[in-house]
Amino acid sequence: MEFIFKPEKCGPELVEQTAEVIGKRAELASRKKYPSLWGKVDSLNERKMPDDVLHRRKIRRVIYGVFLIAVGIFLFVPGMMKPKELFVPLVVGAFSFINGIFAVLPRKSTAEKFEKKAKKLLEAINSSLAPGDTVVFNEEAVFENGALLMEYEDLEPVLENRSIWFFCDGVKVMVLRKTDLVSAYPEEFLEFIKEKTSGNTIKL
Repeated sequence: MEFIFKPEKCGPELVEQTAEVIGKRAELASRKKYPSLWGKVDSLNERKMPDDVLHRRKIRRVIYGVFLIAVGIFLFVPGMMKPKELFVPLVVGAFSFINGIFAVLPRKSTAEKFEKKAKKLLEAINSSLAPGDTVVFNEEAVFENGALLMEYEDLEPVLENRSIWFFCDGVKVMVLRKTDLVSAYPEEFLEFIKEKTSGNTIKL
């Protein structure tokens, strides 16, 4: 049995999804390196508060941030005029202003954090693609244009989201769209890759 992909160039619509899987890969690596820390994080997430409570906290954080910015300006400006006499207010004002800015800034999502890396990866993949390229998953391994590309035993967890699969063997990275699969249905390929990786797949 073999599954044939005919990759086409990845467009900007895949940046967000690629950033998501890159972020998940980074999380998996961090979990492996710091298991005790992630155990605490998971414990906190299990006790996550309802969305309405979190929304109210977000509003309070913004109000608190605006207050800190106002206090910072109030103390910082006079301190700048007389830095020797008003050194403490100058320092406290600067500290308050900076903390206020961090409080009001929106938190970045995982996709936003890894967007630049995703763009660079997709650009590299697109630059290496040529018309007629094929990627084949057969019983033995993964081949690109007839040459060995990846061994199943070397694959990290295969990551899947809405439109793509993300493969990495620790050295090479491959992003394949589900629509690039031309020899079978995505569900059939997923069962195949689960079997070859002993279920080492993660759906985002």
